[in-house]
Parts: sequence; structure tokens; C-alpha cells
Amino acid sequence: MYVGRIVIIGRTRGRSWVGYRVSSRSFPNRRAQVRGDSVLVSPVDPKDLEKNPYIAYNCIRLAGGGAVVANGTQTDMIAEKVGDGTRPLEAIALSLTAFGYERDELDTPRIAGVVVGERGWLGIAKRGEIRTKEFDLSEGGAFLVATYEKTEFEAAGVAGESSGEIARAAHGLVFERPVCSAAAFETEGGFEFAVRNPGPSEL
Repeated sequence: MYVGRIVIIGRTRGRSWVGYRVSSRSFPNRRAQVRGDSVLVSPVDPKDLEKNPYIAYNCIRLAGGGAVVANGTQTDMIAEKVGDGTRPLEAIALSLTAFGYERDELDTPRIAGVVVGERGWLGIAKRGEIRTKEFDLSEGGAFLVATYEKTEFEAAGVAGESSGEIARAAHGLVFERPVCSAAAFETEGGFEFAVRNPGPSEL
């Protein structure tokens, strides 16, 4: 099954985390890179941006004591609003409403997630529909939403006790065409990042 991009939120042994995976048929030559308090997804060949402007964006950003994960430039707007004190549910809803779905040939949905403490949130903006939901992560577990097929909020078979383990588990999900993945895992001092890229560039 091909599900496209995947956003995951979860909590393991009292530590919240977010995970992200790029699955792609059209632009598989991409990588995830840690850049300060964010993770950037971008094409290896910058000329690919001339074909599709949606393939480069921050997929994870830290804000307001939590972590934001999303499949497009809405990541930045959500992070800025959360950082300004907006409730995560409202920040996701406002940002997805402002951006809407991607205006590409597939009307690709925008998806997003946030974790702060024991709470988590997911959202999706499809053509003609915007949905958000809050989750209690106090008992652990994980939830995901994807751009295709898995567009309902559902339990995710992802677990780990570090950012590296979460990134590896996200990359290893059984869905087709994995490209790269990333994760942010809560620590004593904030969040730690990890990325997983194919081939010799894998970190």
C-alpha cells in the first residue's frame, strides 16, 4: 500500500515524540537534515523544486516546549503559533485552514501533528474537509495520519526509546516507497533529533 507522507505522534515511558516519513513515487531523491531546532526535507537536486515547489520544507520544528511535525510549510506556521501561546489544536486548525490542501495534480492533503507533555494532536486538510483531534498520550502508544489511504487518525505500530529508534521504526513501516524519515524525542533538556536517509548518506 502506498500512503505517501506519514505524520506520527507518540509517547514512550514518559517521553513524548514525533516521527515523520517521506514515501514518494514522483520525487524519491530527497533527504532529511537536522538544522538547529528543526529538520528539513529537501531534494538532493535543487532543480527538482522547479518541477514541484512542495517537496522542500521543515518537517519537524520545536516550539512551546513541544514538537511540531507536518508535511509542508504549515510546519512553520503551526510552530510560530504554538510558540506564541496558541493552543496546539487551534494552531493546527488555523494553519491547515490558511494553507488548505496542496494544489498539485493529486490534491495532496496537508497533515500535521504536535506533542506537548502528555497530550498530542493530529490534523489533516483534504479537499473539502479539515479535521483535527486531541489525544491523551499518558498511557503511551502512537497515532498516525498519512496523505493517502491512511487519512483517518489511527493507532500506529511505531515504538522506540530514542529519536534514532523512532526514525528507524518510521522508515521501516510496511508501506511502499520509503525515502527518508525523521524524529524528535523528548529528553531532560528538550528534544533530540534523528534522521534516516537511504544509502550511504544514512545517519
